[in-house]
Amino acid sequence: MQVVELYVTEGCGLCKEVKKLLKEKQRSTPFELKEILLHPDHPKYNEYFLSVPVVVVDGTHELRAVTTEGDLSRAIGEAPKPSASFYAGKFLEALGMVTVAFGFVYGLLGDMWMDLYFFLAGIGVFVLGRMLEKRDQRRLERMRNALAETSNATLPSA
Repeated sequence: MQVVELYVTEGCGLCKEVKKLLKEKQRSTPFELKEILLHPDHPKYNEYFLSVPVVVVDGTHELRAVTTEGDLSRAIGEAPKPSASFYAGKFLEALGMVTVAFGFVYGLLGDMWMDLYFFLAGIGVFVLGRMLEKRDQRRLERMRNALAETSNATLPSA
């Protein structure tokens, strides 16, 4: 799932507007929204303070100051998204945990062998799901790095 970070300061009217736009966008496009309050001890304070609100999409797209709905949609749409294998992996992880739970129930009922079969099958399904999820996370990380490199390469030199 995409992560959208919103850097804000206290009393910022534009920050509230952008947060409202992001909440509306979240209804149609699923992403995790993290609101980060900037304060003088924050590591990004000097970089972002004069240009709040700052929206960072998956660490690759950065929008500063006044942000329109079109800019937000474009940045969220261009950021790499998880594939079907990521969601299949999440499903298999959950299925593995449920299978292990059924194994424990059979164990409580006294059926030791059925308990073992469910437990081993649940562990296997969970591990398969975790492998699918991690593989897709590595793919996304490579895509984000490539996107960040291309956006850094296109910036004009000072």
